[in-house]
Amino acid sequence: MQRTFPLCVAGILTLSVLTGCSSPTGEPATSATATEGGTVSSAAQASGNGTDAPVIKVDTENVIATQEFTVPGSKDKVNVGIQSLTVEGKTMTLQFVLTPDFASSSDSSDISIYDMFGMTSPKPTLVDRENLKEYSLISAPGRTWSAEVVNNRTTNHEPIIWWGVYAAPEDENETFDVRVIDSMAEFADVPVTR
Repeated sequence: MQRTFPLCVAGILTLSVLTGCSSPTGEPATSATATEGGTVSSAAQASGNGTDAPVIKVDTENVIATQEFTVPGSKDKVNVGIQSLTVEGKTMTLQFVLTPDFASSSDSSDISIYDMFGMTSPKPTLVDRENLKEYSLISAPGRTWSAEVVNNRTTNHEPIIWWGVYAAPEDENETFDVRVIDSMAEFADVPVTR
């Protein structure tokens, strides 16, 4: 009688090595593998999270609408500028330009995105009222496809980018309403760029 067990183990190990770009839970190992076609989105490159890609300068000026909100639990303020939603393949990226105006901090103080949202991670919702749908950030247990908020820091009055990735629209949406946090009005009719 031949032993097939060692051959099966060898086959499984080979298969594991060949498919080693994803974790046991099926989620991407890094943001580099999370993008379609093996390319890294400009948002992922800008964050430098999980990739060897060079950090590139992102556009903090191409803003289509702005709002100011007060950080929950404080008197500090943040100016939120929104850029158009960008669809690439099966995903859609949202970017905010966040500029802190913290009366409680000096101009040289480090301020994280986490601080700007009152010690929490932003989870903006894209609202499609015409088709009665909402889009949330792509996520899996312990992982969200968005900018890291604790270590992404800026100084007072200096802009920083927050980005998040959503599934591409199921319908031919030209715009979405964007709900950032409960304490501020939605951004209405944010255009979708393809």
